[in-house]
Amino acid sequence: MRLLSGEIFLNGRTRKAVAFDETGIIAFDDEALELDVEFEELGSAFLTHAFMDGHAHPLFAGREHLGPDVTNAKSVAEMQKIVAAWLADNQSPIWAVGGAYVRSIVDGGVFLASWLDEVAPDRPVVLHGSDHHTLWANSEAMRLAGVLSEAPSLSVGSIDVDASGRPTGVFRETEAKELITDAIPELSMADELKALTWAHAELASLGISAVQDAWMDKGMVEVYLAAEDLGELVLRTNLAFWVRPESWRADAKRFIAERTRITALRSPKLSARTVKFFADGVFGSATASVKKPYDSSAGYLGDPVWSSEELNASVAHFAAADFQIHIHAIGDAGVAMALDAIEKAGCPANSVIAHTELVAEEDIPRFAQLGVIANFEPLWAREDGMLTSCLHHLGRERLDSMYRMRDILDSGAKISFGSDWPVSNPDPLLGLFTATHRALPETPEVSWTPHQRITEKEALHAYTLAVAQQLELTADCSDLVILSGNPLKANVLDITVLETIIGGQTVFARQ
Repeated sequence: MRLLSGEIFLNGRTRKAVAFDETGIIAFDDEALELDVEFEELGSAFLTHAFMDGHAHPLFAGREHLGPDVTNAKSVAEMQKIVAAWLADNQSPIWAVGGAYVRSIVDGGVFLASWLDEVAPDRPVVLHGSDHHTLWANSEAMRLAGVLSEAPSLSVGSIDVDASGRPTGVFRETEAKELITDAIPELSMADELKALTWAHAELASLGISAVQDAWMDKGMVEVYLAAEDLGELVLRTNLAFWVRPESWRADAKRFIAERTRITALRSPKLSARTVKFFADGVFGSATASVKKPYDSSAGYLGDPVWSSEELNASVAHFAAADFQIHIHAIGDAGVAMALDAIEKAGCPANSVIAHTELVAEEDIPRFAQLGVIANFEPLWAREDGMLTSCLHHLGRERLDSMYRMRDILDSGAKISFGSDWPVSNPDPLLGLFTATHRALPETPEVSWTPHQRITEKEALHAYTLAVAQQLELTADCSDLVILSGNPLKANVLDITVLETIIGGQTVFARQ
């Protein structure tokens, strides 16, 4: 048991002391101080609920970490240098698979295979775009995948081609991307575990105790089961099975069997209660589904991944099987389609619409009416290069109507926060700053759409107890974080994580 006293904020209340152990929180304030336990003074530090990430992809992030990391590269030349250095240092694996390049570095997000060919003429290179709905491949990767000379027709998504119809290197959305990714050799289980261990350590260092891994494809569940079996699973993790329109009926039995297998473990760290749908794509590729045509393409409304009839049937099927519903929806038509499917399924409890970037006025009140959680990635609510790269697709009016956190909260709906890592930085402190400022850290006084800012308490709740509810965790679990300052009062950008506690046990402590 530990007893801490000082500046404490738990369950929406200020406390002066808390006692806890691996079973949960035992006592507060005077009752805690009366226990026969030596107490620790927090001093100038601050204790609150551990952060939780309501939508992320830690295994994907760990896999990318094994390859060339171009996340912070500011130019194509810098990315070429990073890829060349990685290839020189790594003779195996043959394939170099990394990420995540920022599309706004190049006008229109058009990257060419020939640029990667300059540093990798003989080895296949694949870099994921930062939106993770796009990838960039070199000629050798396209040759090995059998798509070097001709782009096949697609039902959803697109492949950039030259005047002769030959692919030039960029593949947008799942069907196109899988032409390349299906050719990449599978990682060994040792490398998969290395990737997951690194990802969990990164998140724990940021004060995060629990995460929704929002995309389980074939083979990924086995990685989590292996980590659990070895006692190497650090964070509480809920898995979401990816539901695909072309195979959901056949996949449903496998999802139920894998959920049953995980539930039987009775693990405090691993669950699999959720199914994940993609209603549409993303604005950067103009594949998000919109109600009014894109400014950049007359009459074009984006690429819905599902027909409304099929999405309705699938959501209803999985809701009846007692899965939590979690739907990626970016455009206003995609959000409306997701809300319709949830409503027709009888409004299953704790349903989530992730991202909710653009929501039509008439759909704002439906979140509260249907009991749907709006999961936002707060770091996206700022006018950076990623946002402004969508301007030519959406126009200023629609761009400035994105990420309506304030409006959705004021409607009576619940919101939770996530990062979509590795799409964006998973640091909750940076997310708290953005949610309350709608600004870049270097210019905090320049707020984009300031009327959509939320308060410090609302933002902290969205990153802690709101995600706990989404993940069906109890509010009295002893998942705690000790920060160097109080994010409700101090400049959150000056605060660091000192200690992360999961189930009463320290999993990260800053030296």
